[in-house]
Amino acid sequence: MSDEMNPELYLFFGTVQRTEFYAPLLEAGLTVGLLRNTDSPLNSEIPQGVTVPAELSFSDGPEAVCDRVRDLGRTHRLALINIDEATVRLCAEVGRRLGLPALSPEAAYNVRSKSRMRELFLARIGAHTTCRTGAVRDRAEALDTAARIGYPVVLKPGNLYGSYFVTLCADPARLCDAYEHLATQLPGFAREHDITDVAAEILVEEFMPGTNHSVDCLAHDGTISTTPVVDVVTGADMGGTDFHHFARITPSSLDEATQTRMRELACQALRALGITVGVAHVEFIHTPQGPRLIEVAGRPGANRPILLRRAFGIDLMRSWAQTLRGARPCALRTITHNASAVVTPYPSTSGTLIDLRGLDALERLESVDRVVVRKQTGDVVTPRQDGARSMLRIEMQAPDRPTLDQDLAEVRRICDRMFVVA
Repeated sequence: MSDEMNPELYLFFGTVQRTEFYAPLLEAGLTVGLLRNTDSPLNSEIPQGVTVPAELSFSDGPEAVCDRVRDLGRTHRLALINIDEATVRLCAEVGRRLGLPALSPEAAYNVRSKSRMRELFLARIGAHTTCRTGAVRDRAEALDTAARIGYPVVLKPGNLYGSYFVTLCADPARLCDAYEHLATQLPGFAREHDITDVAAEILVEEFMPGTNHSVDCLAHDGTISTTPVVDVVTGADMGGTDFHHFARITPSSLDEATQTRMRELACQALRALGITVGVAHVEFIHTPQGPRLIEVAGRPGANRPILLRRAFGIDLMRSWAQTLRGARPCALRTITHNASAVVTPYPSTSGTLIDLRGLDALERLESVDRVVVRKQTGDVVTPRQDGARSMLRIEMQAPDRPTLDQDLAEVRRICDRMFVVA
């Protein structure tokens, strides 16, 4: 698209979101820009050091977005960096039209439709690697599918991400209530968050008992590299019926053989979905029968860049950026041996926030590096499963996992009584 003498520009597609995504590139001396999507609610503040060479409403369509990127490509050597699930397919289409490294449109669809993803897992890897599932169109189909699979089941939207509206249902009554809630809320939530790239769908899935884990992968030039495993504590792990991610922790407490199997299965999942370039985030349940695939996202996992840098010295974002410019990435090799966690607690009920108790106690814990509060007293707050974004973020680091776990236990006790909601 541009002359080789032109400067490089690492262009975030639509939004930059968290510091962990762009800071490693700025620290490496790279020029970072934002093709700002004016539809996105995540772009109210542009980070220092990030330029905005162009902006437009992404709802104008692929051709309009291509025109802006093509213009930038006349004066820069571009790398497109997409970290937003809702724009995975649009970025793939822009990459295809302009010849820039990106997911293929087919792979982008495969990661955005959970029903299609399940079909490919079953056909290309095998039924033993994932859960039984069915897309449903009404309450009767939901009940029939659950009866075929067997309770408990998980009800989830097939076009969303981030554990929004994912509910554990132990019996038909709970399934009916959850289905009606999801069917009512899903269209409006998708419109509000501009999630229009795939059709709304509702899935009933087999509940896989076990612990939640993830691996991020970097695909480049016919090879797939994997990061160390990250452990995830969900709402269900704490006795609830939702699957919001309360804590992400690494290094993993799993044995080495299980971690190796997860990393191998992550590579198989990428190949099954046709992912040959870019970063993908793969989630698992470690069941009594071994690791099982939950799903794959065509972007880095949230919080993973900071976790991997702090615990292992792995720079996932810079490695990805190198591949987007055609260079061989630096290996995802462990350099340091620390322990790290990111905790995002949520209130259990909706209402007005009256108080946040225990913030001082959190900040006194030795492993707690940073506490970020995004809500104030008087604000309306909701649980994660009802579509809330993170309102509190706790970043932790320790020399080893046992030390970190000790403080994590105290963090959990504090968070259990933190939110006063009326």
